[in-house]
Amino acid sequence: RGKIHSAQKVVIYGPEGIGKSTFAAHFPNPLFIDTEGSTKSMDVARLKKPSSFSMLLEEIKYVKSTPGICKTLVIDTIDWAEQLCIEDVCASHNKKGIEDFGYGNGYVKEAVGKLLNLLEEVIEQDINMVLTAHAQMRKFEQPDELGAYDRYELKLGKKTSSQTSPLVKEWADAVLFANYKTFAVM
Repeated sequence: RGKIHSAQKVVIYGPEGIGKSTFAAHFPNPLFIDTEGSTKSMDVARLKKPSSFSMLLEEIKYVKSTPGICKTLVIDTIDWAEQLCIEDVCASHNKKGIEDFGYGNGYVKEAVGKLLNLLEEVIEQDINMVLTAHAQMRKFEQPDELGAYDRYELKLGKKTSSQTSPLVKEWADAVLFANYKTFAVM
């Protein structure tokens, strides 16, 4: 009975330029793994931009094995990290693109699962995890509703998002969405 203290696992997603990285920078003592190079104008601690999925995993292992380096590890963004993962999976199976695998693409789901398991090991070191992600609009239709509508979703690969997006959302303690508020002036 009672609360159990644990570092937090947070996903922040929204359209480009909304301030996801700026918001993540306000978590306790953040260290960024900037997969896309979007924090250049921010005064934050960061590791070198990973050029491969294996480099990304090595940077995470470095944070895990270096006590006190940070209180929050930010991967900015998970959709660019997924692209590194796809490139790694394709290269290791001698494929030109993810489409070459045909139906199923389970290889990427497995690799993203490996990444999330490694992030769990970081959490066990009492380091918060923040994953930022871009958002995209998708047509959505519920079976029990009339008509379809657009909704925002994590911007993960078209061929892989049905597998990796649920993994990322289920992994998180909190999935936060940021958007602009639009006003019409007449």
